[in-house]
Amino acid sequence: MTHYPEPLGLSRRLLLRRTGVAAAAALGAAVTGCTAVGLTRGQLVCRHQRTEEVYAQVPLESGMLLTHSWLHSIERTRWTDTYRCDRGGLTLIRTEFESYGAGMPMDEGEVRIEDGRVVITEIDRPFEAVRWIHSHDVDYRIGIDGDESLIEAESLPHREPLELRPL
Repeated sequence: MTHYPEPLGLSRRLLLRRTGVAAAAALGAAVTGCTAVGLTRGQLVCRHQRTEEVYAQVPLESGMLLTHSWLHSIERTRWTDTYRCDRGGLTLIRTEFESYGAGMPMDEGEVRIEDGRVVITEIDRPFEAVRWIHSHDVDYRIGIDGDESLIEAESLPHREPLELRPL
């Protein structure tokens, strides 16, 4: 039987902030340990979540921007998330989409409308990796500092769990 802890009475925003800070601190400690043993330059890798087979890798420059976008399965409009990359992980800094509905972010960042799209900035939520089930049917695009040719989404395996992760 699975045991679920009692609710903490925290807002979603506060809960995300607390768990995100703890995860970022743990990941930062691990990266500091790697740096201490001589690892000076990292890679942003696209790999299988279970087998860790690497499909693409790009030299990681601190502060580079990663965009991950796809066509939403119901709305059929483009959703784009933008992350700032560092050796310590990824930080979601921007998301944009056309249609706002159930399951969309509600209480984080600054929200505005640009050219008919909802744009949320100042999110600053840490992630150790971007994970998804890859599909050739939803026109995935992966950009690094605006260049979508470095990792070709069409060459990635169809219907497989993938991740983008700084190593």
